[in-house]
Amino acid sequence: MQLVPDLFAAAQRGALAVPDEWMAEYRGLVIGAPGSPLSLVAVDGLLDIPGVRTSDRAALSRHGDVSGSDYLGARTVTLTIEAYGRERAELAAALDQVSAAFAPARPDAPLVFRFPGIAGGGVRFVAARVRKRGIPVNVEYSNGLAMVTVELYCSSPLIVDPAIRSHTTALPVPDSSGGGIRTPFRFPIKFGVPSERGVIRVTNDGSFPTYPRFIVRGPVTDPQIVNIATAESLTFKYTLLRGEWLDVDTYTHEALLNGTAPRFVTAGTGNTWLTCPPGITEFAFQGFRLDPGPAGDGASLTCEWVSAWV
Repeated sequence: MQLVPDLFAAAQRGALAVPDEWMAEYRGLVIGAPGSPLSLVAVDGLLDIPGVRTSDRAALSRHGDVSGSDYLGARTVTLTIEAYGRERAELAAALDQVSAAFAPARPDAPLVFRFPGIAGGGVRFVAARVRKRGIPVNVEYSNGLAMVTVELYCSSPLIVDPAIRSHTTALPVPDSSGGGIRTPFRFPIKFGVPSERGVIRVTNDGSFPTYPRFIVRGPVTDPQIVNIATAESLTFKYTLLRGEWLDVDTYTHEALLNGTAPRFVTAGTGNTWLTCPPGITEFAFQGFRLDPGPAGDGASLTCEWVSAWV
């Protein structure tokens, strides 16, 4: 899932409205609050595995297939909501709120919930938009009870924590045993093992990899982000001056200079779009300092990430 600030800000506001279990919130509509005329009857699709896209190929001149990578498709969540009114006006008001919140043809909004046993049992959300809504008018309806069924389409299958975590580090100190280099160069040039300065430790509390957002600030030449455990790296053959930055979105595979001008990742087998798998991941920040002295200070790497479940 892309780390869209407005989406996560709305999810954080929604999280304040679901302090207890078996509650949900969507576009300001709170479902399952004590004394509320709206209660959840069933939620389908949160514990199900979304559809899987495969890249298998038929094996030529032999039996079977050649296995490829599997990718998750979109998730569909279906809510069954009971609306109750002791009087017609109370039922009508409850249904007006439901109709307003679950209106079609609107952009994604967070469905925030807290259900035991789902995604660690904490406050989580999925980015969803309304695709279907059904409210049958029957005998129960005439007696003040309406059963509402809402189908929500989630383009991202991930269930995520509303809190975006962030950590920033500077380039390693050139004189340290860990990293950074300074002029004059003497070959072979060795980066060494990065020290604590120059390392970002990411903790994904979920069960599925997530896509971090990196912000690289100058002054630095050829900045590089390295997964210390796997040696996978993301390198930019570019010089960032003081005051310039690269905004790197590993989900959309975009790198924008100063937030607007596209820049491209150098092609090569050692260059990859990094992810944050479940557990702890350490990213090292490396690059060439423009000045070996104090004037070369100021370069930094910021990593933003969330925990995610499937």
